Amino acid sequence: MYPITKGDTIGVFAPSSYVEKADIEKSSKALQERGYKVYIHPQTFRRYNQSAGTTDEKISALNDLLKNLDVKAIWCAGGGNRALHIIDHLDYKLIKKAQKPLIGFSDVTALLNAIYAHTGQMGLHAPVFKQLWKHKDLNKTLDILGGPTKKNTLTLSKKNIVKKGRSTGHMIGGNLSIFQYLPQTLPKKFWTGGILFLEDCNEELSKIDRMLLHLKRLGVFQDINGLIFGEFTDIKDTARPFGFTLDNLIAEHTHGLKIPITKNAPFGHGEKLTPFPIGGFARIEATDSHAKIDLFLQNKI
Repeated sequence: MYPITKGDTIGVFAPSSYVEKADIEKSSKALQERGYKVYIHPQTFRRYNQSAGTTDEKISALNDLLKNLDVKAIWCAGGGNRALHIIDHLDYKLIKKAQKPLIGFSDVTALLNAIYAHTGQMGLHAPVFKQLWKHKDLNKTLDILGGPTKKNTLTLSKKNIVKKGRSTGHMIGGNLSIFQYLPQTLPKKFWTGGILFLEDCNEELSKIDRMLLHLKRLGVFQDINGLIFGEFTDIKDTARPFGFTLDNLIAEHTHGLKIPITKNAPFGHGEKLTPFPIGGFARIEATDSHAKIDLFLQNKI
């Protein structure tokens, strides 16, 4: 991934649900004030039911940005729904040739992991564009984009260690609701030997139970080198009381794994969203006293 620095142009398109123009304009201003140029593709403001235009319009917009020599990185306008519809239509040869990092999270999980699985190209799991004008992690995200050799370290307390251990691997993951569909649809068992990170929001505990069980039965948990759970915000239990807590579910579905596992890492749909490099290198060390997670915006160190 090439460094993205002040003076570079960042392109924007909307791969998922439609976004509000006011948020995009305010976020564009926030980047321009920090010295970056911004190109908002016209598709960004399209509306087709809840979607930001049709699948064809989204693919065309992405290809325009990939071919535009002035654009150095592509920031997804928002999340929501229907990014999964795009992954079968991506021009992976063009993506690999262009070598432009894709940035976003939530529904964008589908694109970030698909691009890595097909091309080996890194992307950044970070705030979507519409949030930038108000997101606390904007400067951190820009700092990481500007320094691909830098290391970003997270330290978690003892209470957030599920299983002790040390491991390294490439980072994959993102939103659990989206990621659960990817192991059976993307090539090369891209998760094998990786550090998997997961977060979610607005989901029933019973559904989280089924999603974790699904990944476990697919063999994903058995193939990875480490597991990082982030924030699970606004989790629901609206039917007959489920009885199981999120901690219960994590313990049950990771039982017997001999890899480091942590929880409550600072990323998710809340105020915290530490940038995670999908395809980048990660190192976890979970001891009796704390856990340290080193993140590198490169394939290896």
